[in-house]
Amino acid sequence: MDELYLIVHKVRGQAAIDVATRIHLSGGDCIWWMPTSGHRAWPLRWQPLTESLSADSLSAEQIEGDDWERLPDHYPHPKQRKSLGARLRSRLRTALTAWVRREIWRTRRVREKVLRSA
Repeated sequence: MDELYLIVHKVRGQAAIDVATRIHLSGGDCIWWMPTSGHRAWPLRWQPLTESLSADSLSAEQIEGDDWERLPDHYPHPKQRKSLGARLRSRLRTALTAWVRREIWRTRRVREKVLRSA
């Protein structure tokens, strides 16, 4: 666990290089942990820090390929949500529309009742 690696992983959809260590779990599995941030990582490629990164070890095709698309993102893009004001306006519009419709039907029933009795 003490050996450090340079890893290439996905952060907000982009390639990022970080330092990580591999932690071997029981059952033969392992996870990658970045001691600098305390976060877990899912690297596309890695190599011991003692080696140097060469242009031959990672290409643009590898970063844009299927392996890259399957990687979990370290910091995914936040999902765009409607603002609180927009959500409240939508709920108010729905409630008012329902209330207005009920009032229209109630008024019609009263009018029809009055017309029948006349």
